[in-house]
Amino acid sequence: MNLVYMLGMLASGLALFLFGLQLLTGALKAIAGARLQTVLGGLTANRFRGLLAGAGITALLNSSTITTVLMVGFVSAGLMTLGQTVPMIMGANIGSTFTAQIIAFDVSALTPFMLAGGFMFYAFAGKDLLRQLGAVVLGLGLLFLGIQFMGDATRPLRTFQPFIDAMQNMKNPLLGILVGAIFTAVVQSSAATLGIIIALASQGLMPLEAGIAMILGTNIGTCGTALLAAIGKSAEALQVGVVHLLFNVFGVLMLVFIIPQYADFIRYISPSAPELEGVARLAAETPRQVANAHTMFSVVSTLILIWFAGPIAKLAQLIAPAAPPDDTKRAGDPIYLDDTFLVVPSMAQQRVQMELTRLGKQVLDIVRKGAPVAVGGTIEDIADLLEQNQEADRLATAIFLYIGRLSRTEHSENQGRQLIDLTQVVSGLDGIRDVVTTNLTSLSQQRLTEGIDLARLRDENTVRFGDTVIGNLEQAMETIGQPEAEKSAQVVAAKSEIEALAVAARNSILERLKLDDKSDVLSFRLASDIIAQFREVAHFTRMIARTTQNLQPMVEPNEQDQNQNQNQNQDQDQDQDQAA
Repeated sequence: MNLVYMLGMLASGLALFLFGLQLLTGALKAIAGARLQTVLGGLTANRFRGLLAGAGITALLNSSTITTVLMVGFVSAGLMTLGQTVPMIMGANIGSTFTAQIIAFDVSALTPFMLAGGFMFYAFAGKDLLRQLGAVVLGLGLLFLGIQFMGDATRPLRTFQPFIDAMQNMKNPLLGILVGAIFTAVVQSSAATLGIIIALASQGLMPLEAGIAMILGTNIGTCGTALLAAIGKSAEALQVGVVHLLFNVFGVLMLVFIIPQYADFIRYISPSAPELEGVARLAAETPRQVANAHTMFSVVSTLILIWFAGPIAKLAQLIAPAAPPDDTKRAGDPIYLDDTFLVVPSMAQQRVQMELTRLGKQVLDIVRKGAPVAVGGTIEDIADLLEQNQEADRLATAIFLYIGRLSRTEHSENQGRQLIDLTQVVSGLDGIRDVVTTNLTSLSQQRLTEGIDLARLRDENTVRFGDTVIGNLEQAMETIGQPEAEKSAQVVAAKSEIEALAVAARNSILERLKLDDKSDVLSFRLASDIIAQFREVAHFTRMIARTTQNLQPMVEPNEQDQNQNQNQNQDQDQDQDQAA
């Protein structure tokens, strides 16, 4: 037995498996990104919908770790409560069994065709969807190729008695759980651990009892990533990681003392090969038995523990108590820009739109305050406006930086175009802020220096012009979060009305001034400049509206669902599930 060659083959097989898993997961994220928003939009009605949502998202993403980390991000951003995440985390454990069922198939004869066909589509397809589908097939081919490499590497161990004895010792549940947990925590992939278990089982080297013990260990080891993701975030986010850990630990405790009986049950319900004997029979039967054991464990433990979702959440809150409210958070601090979401670019993009909606409200408030400051504000009013602009500038900078990090992740061509559009929206909002806080404040300071009274020139025409510009901006801000082609078209079409109102406002001012002294001339110039600056605000508003037509609508839990879920959190510990 060549130990160096065997270790090399085992390591290369694991590398192929992990790379294939990464390729598969990335492609599934790109394909399922938009669907994730739909799933999340309706997950809060009751615990069973949350359970199905968690299972569905995990199956789509091919990773329970990603699902749990996303839950950490949602809670950290205040988009979900801890009670909402508990059923989803339980569902994620069911969804994660999808990978084990796939890799338990013996498709060695199809692997070369999957690799060749998947690569052809991935490398040469013109449409992005076909490229991603090619990546899915190529990733699956690499998964199966990695399994074959690891199986070939371990084949000599069939006759190596020390290893056979070690596998028999793995029937000791504590040892199997420990090995499975440590290895899963190190590679941060329960699928990789399951791949090795199935590879060993395919050579007849892994008894089912030992495989079950290691599966229990993988469920505990996979909690490490979520706990790491919660570091530095709110106590509520840490509670999500604790819920994940508690749920898996309780599930393990339910099964650890009856592993032999459970193994007999799995053998009874799984396909058998009675025509074979010894190692050959183990190699034929055990891979599917391992996958079935994993699926059955996840389903049964979830169906039992889902009725205790409330107590589990309360225990997590006792272990990781919430900190006192942070009153130091400023308007310029981002709320939704969490790097956790970068693992799913489509969802990270949604967080950018949510933060842009916040920025849009701040800019709208600056414009509303800018008009009276320009016409009759004091030095203190100007200082307050500039201070508010500093906070908006901090938020805009944070959004730009987040978009930069998002652009460096793997994303589709359409997502890349949307990132450009989001950048243009930020630039448009920056342009509006500059008009108000640079140009209008400069005109206001000039007015104060010269002692000009512009308030006397306010009339129906000037008020109507200002209100129309601000109303147009309000309508454009609504299209950032919920893009509507009709509403954007209305904003753009308002150009002629605004131009006509600007002329009417200027003529009205001119009619009220005699222009027979320096004061009147300065008043007319200042008033005309203020009108020109508001026309510039309208120009940036139209630019934003044209850009938002290309964005995807945001999907987030609505207010009714939030209220439903608050009631659910109070009643979770009751046996009867209550849909709000």
